[in-house]
Amino acid sequence: MTFLEARGLTKIYSDMAKPVQVLGGLDFSMDKGQCIGIYGASGSGKSTFLHLLGGLDDPTDGEVLADGVKLDRLSDQELADFRNRRIGFVFQFYYLLPEFTALENVMMPVLIGGGGKQEAVTKASEALHSVGLGDRLEHRPPMLS
Repeated sequence: MTFLEARGLTKIYSDMAKPVQVLGGLDFSMDKGQCIGIYGASGSGKSTFLHLLGGLDDPTDGEVLADGVKLDRLSDQELADFRNRRIGFVFQFYYLLPEFTALENVMMPVLIGGGGKQEAVTKASEALHSVGLGDRLEHRPPMLS
């Protein structure tokens, strides 16, 4: 079952002296539960592509759908909810809060989504254990690799 889909995805940055087309007519689909990696040369459009898939930016042309719903039809709150509850990204540059531990940083989406503290601790701990960081729960971001 297709969860995330892009059709004819195009992105042109026209706020520069000369417009730059980063993506041109890209089609993509991803099934629910699938885990993928996006890799390529520097400047090839990876981050732009992920920003479009996550509804963080709008395509110049084409559309992105999640469970058949076009992202451009969602309100800002619905988009935020989609990103918080339905997808996850690991970007090249992480945005962890340096004053919080690894556990506290990973708890944030659950807390922001209205979950309780114990639920957040349980889910965050499970997530960190699943990626081999179970022994680093109390480490702050600068102490993590």
